[in-house]
Amino acid sequence: MHRGITCAGSSALLLLVALAPALANARCTDPGDLKDLGQLLQDDLTCHFGQLVVAGPPCPTPNYPACAESTPAQVKDLVLGPAAGPVTGWTPKALRCQRDIAAASSRFVSRRLVERSQGKRRAKSGRAMRRVAKTCSKAVVEENYLGQELVRVGAPCANVVGALGGPVDGARVAACLRATLEAEMDDVAPGTMPPNVVLIVTDDQQYDTFDLMPAVSKLRDEAISFPNAFVTNPLCTPSRATILTGLYSHNTGVLANHQYHQLDPSTTIAAWLDAAGYTNGLFGKYVNNSELLGLAPPQGWHEWKSLLDPSGGEFYGARINDNGTAKTLPQGTYSTDWMSKEAIRFMRREADTPFLLVYTPFAPHAPAIPANRHAADPPSYPVHRPPSYFADVATKPQWVRFFRFIAAPALPGIIDTLRLQQLRTLRAVDEAVEKLLVQLEKLGLTDNTVVIFTSDHGFMWGEHGLVGKFNPYEESIRVPYLLRYPRRFPLPATRNQMVLNQDIAPTLAEFAGIATPPLDGESLVPLLESATAPWRDEFLIETRGEFITQPSESVRTENFKYIETAGAGPHTELYDLAADPYEITNLAGHPTYAGVQANMVARLGALRP
Repeated sequence: MHRGITCAGSSALLLLVALAPALANARCTDPGDLKDLGQLLQDDLTCHFGQLVVAGPPCPTPNYPACAESTPAQVKDLVLGPAAGPVTGWTPKALRCQRDIAAASSRFVSRRLVERSQGKRRAKSGRAMRRVAKTCSKAVVEENYLGQELVRVGAPCANVVGALGGPVDGARVAACLRATLEAEMDDVAPGTMPPNVVLIVTDDQQYDTFDLMPAVSKLRDEAISFPNAFVTNPLCTPSRATILTGLYSHNTGVLANHQYHQLDPSTTIAAWLDAAGYTNGLFGKYVNNSELLGLAPPQGWHEWKSLLDPSGGEFYGARINDNGTAKTLPQGTYSTDWMSKEAIRFMRREADTPFLLVYTPFAPHAPAIPANRHAADPPSYPVHRPPSYFADVATKPQWVRFFRFIAAPALPGIIDTLRLQQLRTLRAVDEAVEKLLVQLEKLGLTDNTVVIFTSDHGFMWGEHGLVGKFNPYEESIRVPYLLRYPRRFPLPATRNQMVLNQDIAPTLAEFAGIATPPLDGESLVPLLESATAPWRDEFLIETRGEFITQPSESVRTENFKYIETAGAGPHTELYDLAADPYEITNLAGHPTYAGVQANMVARLGALRP
């Protein structure tokens, strides 16, 4: 289903221009100017590469179109480094690397400007950079006797060349150059391209399981990582509603799984992007009991492949809503795989228009049935025994103590088996992530696509003797959280600030240039641009409990967490997370922490609805 940019979308694009970070250049609206700019850049880079190697007459000053302004100088400094040549003492491999950097960059900018003049979103021209990755990986990072670098690129790509004396990281150099040049071309093209979005949300994934997923680990190496990422309601439907709307549960009205009907589809990122001309597809879990909402796709969605089940999904023989028609997948079809194939079909079909692709596999949710190909994977995962594993719970709330009281002696073994099965289900998710990322690359969409990987909440594997989620403890509320957007942020980085599931919607809205109503979440863009940007120092955690778990409200800061549990046996908890990250020692009522507790009580009161 192809959709053109609507009038509302045109307004959004104009707003995006206003929000773009680099607006020094006028836009070249004449295709002839773009073609001339590309050819002149190619000639200029060729000449200056020659000067970098051998002293010669000055390069002629090209008569660039006026709309180019500072772009030529920025491109030259990026591709050849800011210092003037010549550089002596080139080794053959370093020279071949630098030659291919100049040649590939020249081809890319000239071809990409032609593509943009034709209104093409797909950067087929990006293939020009493949030779850089291959050739430069054979070179060594070194300097000549004057201290001049051999293999020269400018900021920001100079940071990924490699360590002195070691091999050049050709793949990263190529990726950084391509993404940064794409941004430069976007500054002079007739109009800024709104980015595509691929949002991947797993179900019940503990935050520290990246290392068991090779493709996701590779994504992490290319992305902005958020090791302190949290959800504000650790339950499937409430968290998913928050991800889509940017609102706390008390503002979505979805505080528990059975309140799925309170989610207003007109208040979601899908509805906003739809109004801006995006084509939106969901592949996987939406909310629990979604079939009770009817089979018609919710507002804002154009491709709808959702899982149907009271808990929001199944692995084999899954029931699905296929664009308004209820179907059952063949018993031998694994839902994680089927949804990823459908997502890739959608991506291919919509490659020439801005799209939102939401891939939400059921994994690793219980019953955690792995794909048949992974069912016999050896149990080689490390044993999970953190300090809080079945730790003393004498100072925990009554419901925690009761859970421990009724727990069967076999519970640790049951948890270990469940954990192994859950990790096995993530193997298929990891394969799906790899296929999605490979497809983006094949389509020429990598640099202009925002990829976010996260989970709807965490999961407990025996911490405090508990299994599951529903509660405000760290393992329940912490989630994996990655964001990759090469055109804007070509280098990997880490941000240690506390980020939330409700930050996703406002971040995507800002990337797309869309104005939103007031939200509880914050756009991550300032934090992505600067590690020292002002940021939140607290957030609210609200749970309504489920099964044995009792309702609670909590406030978490960087160093402390304060919990008030309602229901049977009201209880308070205070944890010094800096000294006690596993929340073993409850300090509520301790005289030494009386001031801290009073402060946290006040903070919680201010955050309460």
